[in-house]
Amino acid sequence: MAAGDHSGKRRQIMDRERNGLDRQKRITGWITALWLGAVAALFGWQASTYRGFVEVLAEWQYAHLDHYYPGITFVLLCLFFSIPLLVVIVVLWRRWKRHEAENADPRTVVLGFSRRLQRLCAVTAILAAAIAFGSLMVALLLPGDGGPARVVDVGALRPDAVVPEGRATLRGSADLDTIVRFDEQALLMHRRLYFAPLTSRSNAGGEPAHFFVEVREMAHLKSPFVPVMSGVLARDALPGDVRNLYRGARFQLADRPWLLYRSAAQLRWRYYMIAAQLGVVAILLGLAARLEARRRRRLEKRLEAATA
Repeated sequence: MAAGDHSGKRRQIMDRERNGLDRQKRITGWITALWLGAVAALFGWQASTYRGFVEVLAEWQYAHLDHYYPGITFVLLCLFFSIPLLVVIVVLWRRWKRHEAENADPRTVVLGFSRRLQRLCAVTAILAAAIAFGSLMVALLLPGDGGPARVVDVGALRPDAVVPEGRATLRGSADLDTIVRFDEQALLMHRRLYFAPLTSRSNAGGEPAHFFVEVREMAHLKSPFVPVMSGVLARDALPGDVRNLYRGARFQLADRPWLLYRSAAQLRWRYYMIAAQLGVVAILLGLAARLEARRRRRLEKRLEAATA
């Protein structure tokens, strides 16, 4: 009886230790997923708006490398700001491995790994879906094609005038000698845009340009670049890369210039692409979590049958 009591107490202690380790792993997994999701959302927003650390690193790359690598910049920022968390995870992982080696239970180890893998896929899928939904909401909050078009005479407009966003027709002269090409890549999707400033009474005297328009390339014409003068007007919508190119050419532009896209779809394209890609990632990870759960159930049945 004494030996049996001793064996039972030892089993209880091992069960408590195992439950404690499982709880640590669950908490660590949730913290890791939430932290990576928050970091990815922050630097994704900075990359899409060309602000913060992304802007600083992009300017450094333009100055020293003559090119900006958005994907590498995003990944390196996420990794750098996750170093403390990764160090803690490595320390905990070594402790868990040592404990599992001392108290080896193959069934528990295999099922526990499968459970953590499923949880990681599920949490990451939820975070990807949340960021995709947020990107879609941002796109829908941008100016749309609805409503009457407002006529804005850029040449007669004061620099401090308030101009509403939305459908607009601009009156002014596009400076086609200072066209900037902008290539935007979203994994398998790519588009090329051209932008040009509108000249006005203010920037004719050396003042910063406040209005830019999208320029259409029509190869069949003798002059292939045609400025778009009617479309959707949005403030602070000029891509950061384009601003950097103008600054590098010593062209004066306002801090938050207006940009006229030819349609709301053009304005919202990058946010739709982010939402679509993360939506696909969420679906794939969700399927992976479901498949792993089914695989674990089959494994549990086989282990139960073998034990019986």
